[in-house]
Amino acid sequence: MLKYLFITCFFSSSLLFAQNKHLSAVENAVSELTSAMVDADESQLQKLTHPQLTYGHSNGLIEDQSAFIQALTSGVSNFTEINIENQTVDISGNTALVRHFLIGRTDNKDSEPAPVNLGVLTVWKKKGKRWVLIARQAYKR
Repeated sequence: MLKYLFITCFFSSSLLFAQNKHLSAVENAVSELTSAMVDADESQLQKLTHPQLTYGHSNGLIEDQSAFIQALTSGVSNFTEINIENQTVDISGNTALVRHFLIGRTDNKDSEPAPVNLGVLTVWKKKGKRWVLIARQAYKR
């Protein structure tokens, strides 16, 4: 009986460790994407997003991967500050759903600097050993 209890505890702790490992990896990917957006780092943005990305803005604009990266690297969309609050991560297999509030500032081309206060849902897909953004939708708070 003790043997079965040990085996059960071992597998339970192994599953919990694996789940925490995935959780940390997704949280790191969100953080890396946030930094890449502020820095307008084209190579990081490419690395962190899926080729079939659908990126929904709070104004209804939808961008694919190319348009999303182009907007950031050209300054059309220019985040000067991004802070993430109240983040939750739910993982199911190779898919992660991340919800958070994005509070920050923009200084977009042909616009005045402005505050940003959004609710965001992102969908991440595990691709090899990395998590990549495949979908994002924001709404104004």
